[in-house]
Amino acid sequence: MKTNFTLFIVLLVAVSLNSCIGYNSKEIFTPINANYKADCAVPPADVELVFEGESPNFKYEKVGLIEIQAEYTGKEADQLNSLKKLAKSKCCDAVIGVKKGYVTRDMGLVFTNDKNETYQAVSFSGIAVKKNKN
Repeated sequence: MKTNFTLFIVLLVAVSLNSCIGYNSKEIFTPINANYKADCAVPPADVELVFEGESPNFKYEKVGLIEIQAEYTGKEADQLNSLKKLAKSKCCDAVIGVKKGYVTRDMGLVFTNDKNETYQAVSFSGIAVKKNKN
């Protein structure tokens, strides 16, 4: 009986935590190089950001389109760090053409009749690349 109650509480907490939408940042990665495999044994130490209008001073291989959409109370510095973290998870050591934009996102609770609220979220996007070793 005690085990069933504990399982019920754990399940209730899990459903509660997953019943919110729009309260977390959204990560989007779209591969553009079918031959690239993100299987680095050691991820890059750092990810360089090259912003729109700047020219990269290195040769590179394009890996994928990458985007981070902020959560409701997201800070831009945190979003740029999330962009780097996502690129690093794909074994990329740079993101080129980084630009800031805004997207409309919804936030609210699932399993209620309350209408979701919309908000304008900061978005950072670019092209995740792997620098050539030459």
